[in-house]
Amino acid sequence: MRRLGAGLVAAALVLAGGVPAGAVDGTLPGGIGIAVDIETPLPDTVIPKGTTTVVGTASIGTKAATPTTSLVYVLDSSGSLTQRGWDAEKQAVGEFHRQVAQQPYLGVGATGLVAFSTAAQAAWTGPAAGPRFHDVLAALPWQDGSTNFTAGLRVGTEVANATTEPRSIMIFLSDGRDNHALENFEGALAAVPERVDIHTVAFGPDATCSSGPRSLKRMADATGGACVQAPDIRDLPTALGTLFPSELQRLTLTVDGGPELPITDITPALPQPGPRQVRYTVETPPLDVGNHPLCVTAHGTDYAGAGKVTDCTNVIILEPSPSATPTTGPPTSTTPTSPGGPPPTAALPGNRQVSVIPRGGVDTGDGTVAP
Repeated sequence: MRRLGAGLVAAALVLAGGVPAGAVDGTLPGGIGIAVDIETPLPDTVIPKGTTTVVGTASIGTKAATPTTSLVYVLDSSGSLTQRGWDAEKQAVGEFHRQVAQQPYLGVGATGLVAFSTAAQAAWTGPAAGPRFHDVLAALPWQDGSTNFTAGLRVGTEVANATTEPRSIMIFLSDGRDNHALENFEGALAAVPERVDIHTVAFGPDATCSSGPRSLKRMADATGGACVQAPDIRDLPTALGTLFPSELQRLTLTVDGGPELPITDITPALPQPGPRQVRYTVETPPLDVGNHPLCVTAHGTDYAGAGKVTDCTNVIILEPSPSATPTTGPPTSTTPTSPGGPPPTAALPGNRQVSVIPRGGVDTGDGTVAP
């Protein structure tokens, strides 16, 4: 996206001394959380030669995100809708807001509400959570005018500018085409600040996401958003639901900093849409004497792009003692420490190696992290 790709900084490998065992949390480019956790083996567990089993969890969108986004709805209230269509549009937006925008994992702080036809009016700016937004939305009257994209765009931008979150997303809905050719559409588009992305939704038989100088697609393309289409107003909830996807795509294991090995024993199997948590089990290749960093990486995407987060542990294989008495019993388990048992001394805080994306950003896979 145009806005969210700006200001990327380099990822870092952090030796997190004193960090207690637990998931490593990151943030995907759109603000949705992604996490991975190695439960066993614990850091600096001593194991015998051979393979060892790594067990843990990964998740996407399961934790509340820091509110970093405002969401502004711009609703078409023109005469082509009729009162029945206007009520259906408001109902779809209200249901989307309950299911998506009010969920903590998306990190929406403030919300704005605008209605437009021949002219536009700002109806609400306030917190996303709580019933007030829905009360204002339900009370908005049908304007029964023409379709003036420029008026809606200008007032939508004013409302977005009144919010204080680092980024803002405008959802601009219309059932038709702009019919105010004398309005300065490009001027209004140029006034949209860098922190605002516009997603447009074309619903009904007369609306389209095809290209044009005064089109919904032009508005989305110019601001780093997307245009989605609903052939009928009944399809509007489905179209809105596609705007903020997130997906946990795959998990990989690295041993001693080597190549990424795919993890396939995952329940439920990947890919999975968010919010979701999965459990994984993976066996390492045979290991010899020495220290062996084991790292698991969770790869995911949200509506703004791809990212990943990594958790690492370390296992130790000691040189055999010359005075050790050979044993004839069964081999020692390669994962001797259970998640619920007391950790060995070497696994206490201060000995854990974690590959972590700095909080507030996530490795995008190309040596950069998103803020």
